[in-house]
Amino acid sequence: MTALTLLLKISVPPLLVALMSLAARRWGATFGGLIMGLPWMTGPVVYFLGAEKGTDFVVSASLGVELAVWGMGAYILGFGFASRGGHWLTALVTGIVGYVAVGLVTQGLAVPLWLATAVAVLVLVLVYLLLPRPTSSAIPGRLPQWDIPARMVATFVLVGLIMITADRLGPQRSGLIASYPVILTVIGSFTLRQWGRDALLRVLRGISLSLLAFVGFFAVVGFGAPALGLEAAYAAATTVALSISAVILFKNHRPLPPVATA
Repeated sequence: MTALTLLLKISVPPLLVALMSLAARRWGATFGGLIMGLPWMTGPVVYFLGAEKGTDFVVSASLGVELAVWGMGAYILGFGFASRGGHWLTALVTGIVGYVAVGLVTQGLAVPLWLATAVAVLVLVLVYLLLPRPTSSAIPGRLPQWDIPARMVATFVLVGLIMITADRLGPQRSGLIASYPVILTVIGSFTLRQWGRDALLRVLRGISLSLLAFVGFFAVVGFGAPALGLEAAYAAATTVALSISAVILFKNHRPLPPVATA
């Protein structure tokens, strides 16, 4: 792992959590979920590793990412249904169990990129349709000023634990650990704890749609890198992902009043 990749893995997630938390406060939980699924961290990491290791690595990594989305779908669905009781830890553990169970099945699965991508899209659509719908407007309430720093610290600690654990495991299991949805874990847990289940469901339904842009991004990267080169493939993938995200935001965003802070 290069020093730049290590720096990205450690420093970027806490910053993203802060920015997405602020966006959710300003424009609502749905908007926060809709921007959360873009390849903010995974995209740059795969790019720098691909520049070092070559296009074969990029294709394999893109396949691994699409397979990881299957597990993310199980995570989102488990988290959403288990949140019925309102306890964030129960919901979180259920999501983790779903992610790990699907991840262990898919690790090393020999499928073509197109099939992994198609199944990832199907999984996300099914997750969106199966998730319970919010029953209220779920307008966020007042939050203390220490809230976002606490989210950033939680993200930093979680990323550190994942990196330490991944280094001690074999390549397949380390890939499963490294693909774990850190940002969703922190934002989802805090959202359920502080704003309630309806706000969480808005985040989860938003991210299940937003991840379609994530899937599209790595499909273009995986198919395009061998023929176009890494830079051109990333340019095309960014255009596709932003286009998908813009359409979803346009069709789904319903702004909520801004949240006051203590």
